[in-house]
Amino acid sequence: MNTDEVKAFFEKTNRYLTYNYNLRIRAETTGSFIGDQRFEQVLDMPCGTGDISAPFIAQFDHLTLMDFSENMIATARSRFSEKDSEKLQFIQGDFYVHDFGESRYDLVLNIGILAHIRDPWTFLEQSMALVKPGGTFILQSTDSRHWFAKLIFAYLALRRMAGIDKYALNKIPERELLQKVEEGGFELIRCFRYNQSFLGFSRLFSNELKYKLTRRYFGDAERPLRQKSGSDVTYLFRREG
Repeated sequence: MNTDEVKAFFEKTNRYLTYNYNLRIRAETTGSFIGDQRFEQVLDMPCGTGDISAPFIAQFDHLTLMDFSENMIATARSRFSEKDSEKLQFIQGDFYVHDFGESRYDLVLNIGILAHIRDPWTFLEQSMALVKPGGTFILQSTDSRHWFAKLIFAYLALRRMAGIDKYALNKIPERELLQKVEEGGFELIRCFRYNQSFLGFSRLFSNELKYKLTRRYFGDAERPLRQKSGSDVTYLFRREG
């Protein structure tokens, strides 16, 4: 996977926000998972546009937002008010080479990343190491062995052949992912599944309609429906104390 091509894709925040019904679903799922808990130190990596963590800033004593995209960081900054500035830290940089030192976090968010980076398993291990004992880890991934994911990968392969897309997404099998996280000392608490793709028909629907259709079919994290049909999974893990 070419890192420059990935970075170029995510610098186009307007394209990313075209599918903001996914951001809405992921943010709501995150909110369901954390409930009314408070967290001292939180890491949102990659933070993207900030839409996942910003709604819950009142529950965080300090929030670090990291992304390799300059435009994503700039957009994330705009999600917060001036009164929150003292509890925020923004880092634009490469996850693999950044020195976190002794920093450890009560909550780490990894949303929308594993499919896009050059070494997802190393990134996963580095992320897990940043979670404090007893801390919370919220991770999103697409199960590459799910039947719907296979349709997505076939569709994306056609787009690459046509020159529309520049790189192939990583294929992350759920079984292997769960095994690595559990071996890292984490317990799976709950998860929520849905399908994030309309397989080439996305432009036929507004974001609001896509959101309503998705919710009607899959429900939400509190009242999940038809979970076996969902290939995109957001997991809630807790690290052993």
